[in-house]
Amino acid sequence: MGLRINKSFKIAPGLRVRLGSKSNSLSIGSKAGQVTMNSRGRRTTTVRLAPGVSYSTSTSTSSSGSSRTKPEPARPVPEVPVAPTVSTPLGPLIAPRRRTIDGWIAADLRGVVVHRRALDDVRIPLAQLVSAERDGKELTLKTSDVVTYRLMLTTFSAARDLHFVETLARAARLTQS
Repeated sequence: MGLRINKSFKIAPGLRVRLGSKSNSLSIGSKAGQVTMNSRGRRTTTVRLAPGVSYSTSTSTSSSGSSRTKPEPARPVPEVPVAPTVSTPLGPLIAPRRRTIDGWIAADLRGVVVHRRALDDVRIPLAQLVSAERDGKELTLKTSDVVTYRLMLTTFSAARDLHFVETLARAARLTQS
């Protein structure tokens, strides 16, 4: 067990500097989330999900080649259904945007836009939507060309998630209003 010496200074609201015996760091953010960059090239992003629960990602930005981060396993890229677009502009929203594990989902008058990081946006026209169901935090959308989207919602309000699904179902005329 070694001796470590650390000193932390608050420079301004949301800005903190930490001086340590092995590295120094700069943190920007608040209790809800922050980004920390250290002198060894590591960048850590932390998001507080609930009291006592947080999600962190850490990457090495050093060019020394001795990265301590494990590479992420390759995820299978789903087939691109319906009409993919690189950046899908949204019109007036009929249901508020909901966050998912790897992006977000929103609905406007033209359809549902599924945005996933590192993939093209997908717009599902309301006329092609066959069902929209929510089971806990999992949102399942089925289209007329037998494509199923399973998205994990990361929002904190089950009532708002349910409102999103109900609004989407009414707009696609899947339920009786």
